[in-house]
Amino acid sequence: MSTVSPSAKVIDLFSGQEYQTQHHPKVVRLAPELDGFEVLYSNQHGHPKVGQELFSVNILFWALLDNGAFVGMIPWFDELIICTDLNCPSKGFFQGYYDPGLDQIIPQVPDHKCIELITAADYFDFEVDDTLFVVQELADTCGSHAVFTADNFDNFSMTEVFSWRLYSDGCIQAQMIDHEQVTHWPVLIGDSCLVACDEAPDFVNFFQYRVAINIKEKDADTMAVLEQLKSDL
Repeated sequence: MSTVSPSAKVIDLFSGQEYQTQHHPKVVRLAPELDGFEVLYSNQHGHPKVGQELFSVNILFWALLDNGAFVGMIPWFDELIICTDLNCPSKGFFQGYYDPGLDQIIPQVPDHKCIELITAADYFDFEVDDTLFVVQELADTCGSHAVFTADNFDNFSMTEVFSWRLYSDGCIQAQMIDHEQVTHWPVLIGDSCLVACDEAPDFVNFFQYRVAINIKEKDADTMAVLEQLKSDL
């Protein structure tokens, strides 16, 4: 569970708008995105118009939900969210998925990923009970970073997300390396030195790779947004 106060105002580093957390349907199965697909969103509802500014984020996973839907998923502030949930002024509006190979916007999850997800879900089907266990653990391939601060970003630290664990109850948690618990290198998926990012006391949210790099390089525009974030929290 996130340790961020529900009343805290969090600013989207891409759109500059306030973000609010929502509940999501249960995730049954994940498939990694390895071909550069992105999700596109805007500040305006409806189909993209000429001259309308679009924002893009690399898709981390494709997911099969318990209602039978197929969706893309991205790290978004304090959780992994469904791309199509970008559908309100405080978060932006979903405008489709971008296929870099075809250089075009597509409205739904590509067929080959739907086939992969449903086939894997059928093969690895399990009985649902009260036992909580890890269904999948997949590497983070987007360079996601977890952010920690105890003083409203006067001081903060970032740690690379190593992997994401999907549990049998549909919960998805980002994992990071606890260097004090490392007994061997390289660290592998499932190692005991991996701990949940959102269980750390000062965890705030996730930064996508683009933002994390800009912060490390002290990009002026990104640092200005951080200053705004500090004043709004």
